Order: sequence, then C-alpha cells, then structure tokens
Amino acid sequence: MVFFISMAVVFVVAIGACLVALRRRGGSGEREALERGATEQGLAQGLGAANAKSQNSGPWS
Repeated sequence: MVFFISMAVVFVVAIGACLVALRRRGGSGEREALERGATEQGLAQGLGAANAKSQNSGPWS
C-alpha cells in the first residue's frame, strides 16, 4: 500500500515539474514546433530533389 502511495506522489511531482518547466518556457511551444517542422520539410524536399537529379545523371543515362 505504501508503495502505491509513494508511486502516486512521485508521478504527481513529475507532472508538476513538467508543468513548471513549460510555464517558465512560455507555453508548450507549438508555434515554434510548427515552424521547425515546416523548415525541416523544406530542407528534406530540397535534398530529395537534388538526390533525384544526381541519380538521373550518369554514364548510361
């Protein structure tokens, strides 16, 4: 019984620490995450296009 109560307390403290960290950071950062995702997608598309061009060029094409 004591084990379950102590685990519940640890769980609540961990959630509280996460909430405090998010509040200090200024929120969950959803806007920044969306912007980073869009930037990474653009980079991946550019790399994919460059790779496709290099695969289509060679001595047998």
